[in-house]
Amino acid sequence: MSDDPELRARLERLASTAGDPPERGLDRVAARRHRRLRRRRGAVVTAAALAVLLGGVSLVMDGGPDDDRVAVSPAVRPRGAAAQLPETVEVRCTPTGIEIPVASVRPQQNGLHVRVINNLVAPVEVRVVKEAVWTGRQSFAAGVVGTVVLPVPPGSIQIGCFGAGVEDSNTVELVDVHGYYQEPELTCPSEDEAIGITDLRGAEPEAARSMSATARNGIASQGLEVEGLVFGPLRGYPNQRLSDPTDDPMVQASRDDDPVAFVHVRRTNDHGDAAWNAVAIEGCQSFLSEATATEATARPA
Repeated sequence: MSDDPELRARLERLASTAGDPPERGLDRVAARRHRRLRRRRGAVVTAAALAVLLGGVSLVMDGGPDDDRVAVSPAVRPRGAAAQLPETVEVRCTPTGIEIPVASVRPQQNGLHVRVINNLVAPVEVRVVKEAVWTGRQSFAAGVVGTVVLPVPPGSIQIGCFGAGVEDSNTVELVDVHGYYQEPELTCPSEDEAIGITDLRGAEPEAARSMSATARNGIASQGLEVEGLVFGPLRGYPNQRLSDPTDDPMVQASRDDDPVAFVHVRRTNDHGDAAWNAVAIEGCQSFLSEATATEATARPA
């Protein structure tokens, strides 16, 4: 080695900065790079976890996600929430019988809506029955799809297909979730009672094309005062109609907005072009007794 002090000092400085031999130095460089890579990955994972955590905290603090940016699946129903009942019951009449995909349905403001699909090659009659209370029916041609509205009271009802060799029915629950239906009742004085006249005292009320006119003729045939009476559908459902199919069509007669009589009418073909005839009157005793009072007043002493 040289004795030159300046050269010796320069060589020592080079040696101090040169580091380890190449083979060991390369291993350490790779190790350092690996450690830096792991630290970077750890930082990324930590940052992601913090972002999720802070995002959740932000949702809680802000009261929930922005409705414009977060879509909630409509198929998810809150726990304990009741399923929405359909407002139309679908009835399929097939050669093997009746098919109704639901067990319960809710009425609308004018009654039960029934969608009928007739898969038969002949007309079919769809009947709706509430035992001992109400019956209605409607016919549908072969291969058609149609809808009928029936003012059947809520409860367990039977819906059936009848025709083309098919006689089949299923039970469906009509659940009045909105409380639309109110049982039609006569408004009689507290000391009064509702009574019925089934034979109209042997009278032959004049038939008419409209149910309202027929009901008016039936009441007039009993010598009852028709002035001031308003004739219309029963008040079972708010939007119930006189034309709704039922086996016992009735017309409500009201005075001062109070129902005083129900007139039972039937279709008839015995009076030319007339379509309806009155067959019975159900009314308050005080109302029906007006005829007797009128006769007594008119009878000479």
